[in-house]
Amino acid sequence: MRSIRIPHPHVGLALRDKHFVTALLAEFLGVLLFQLLAGSIEHGPVETATAFAAIMYFVGPLSGGHLNPMVSLAGAATGHIDLVRGLCYAVVQILGAIMGAILQVWLISDFSFGAASDSCVAPPKHVSGPQLWGWEFLLAFFFLAVMYSSVFVAPGHGGAAPLAAGLALLAALSTGGFYTGGSPLNPARLFANMVVFRCDVAWGWTYLAAHLAAIGAAVAWVWPVHGLGMFMGGPRPDSFTGTANTLGGSSLTDPFLAGTTGSSGGPTSGTGGGGGGGGRTGAGLEPTSVGGYV
Repeated sequence: MRSIRIPHPHVGLALRDKHFVTALLAEFLGVLLFQLLAGSIEHGPVETATAFAAIMYFVGPLSGGHLNPMVSLAGAATGHIDLVRGLCYAVVQILGAIMGAILQVWLISDFSFGAASDSCVAPPKHVSGPQLWGWEFLLAFFFLAVMYSSVFVAPGHGGAAPLAAGLALLAALSTGGFYTGGSPLNPARLFANMVVFRCDVAWGWTYLAAHLAAIGAAVAWVWPVHGLGMFMGGPRPDSFTGTANTLGGSSLTDPFLAGTTGSSGGPTSGTGGGGGGGGRTGAGLEPTSVGGYV
């Protein structure tokens, strides 16, 4: 009878990364900008999607460009990033969104603390609570599925990953967004709106509950289809282009990934480096030894 292998997570590896603080600051700043830019207008799928993709390009080399607690928590749950990194990312993303909302009050005269603003979202009157939950769940799962296929699992899309993420967000918001009130599919932004602008709390918790369910569904999909990541005992990434320097943990942020070798024996090739030429990966940083991490 085939035995079932229980995953054993590698916890705390992010704390050994000398670039971890920089990655946290990048996620904080990225979500701050996302809240400030995309949250200052009424429902605009194109504006939201393009802002997300552009900011992902901006912070990607520093942190991987998660910009969304759903992405960080799902990636940690499947072992594609370190658990501590995923949890810390989610915290700073929420703080960044709150700071972005505070800056909105300062920069936009129509925004004020405790008053509903263009940043708030709510479903149309003809959409019930269960219908809202269902649409938000489906759209969030769709977004996470694209993120996994683009950046977490082989072969990935390398430097085109932000474009794939932006297109997924655009597709979700321009279709199902009609039923969700234009939700940005981002728990950090929704929570920030609830805290700063006192948006309808009842709807807010409906959105967030759908996001949690989408994370669970994404994990349930990825585990049997793609397998667990290396931080849950899965295989180390091979030398396919585009995974060593994307969401799963770039050579800039994860020494555990930076020093891995592909099937050819050279360092894994990321979006910004040549695989094996001169022994450098990512954005010009020397790979770090992984001895003792496993």
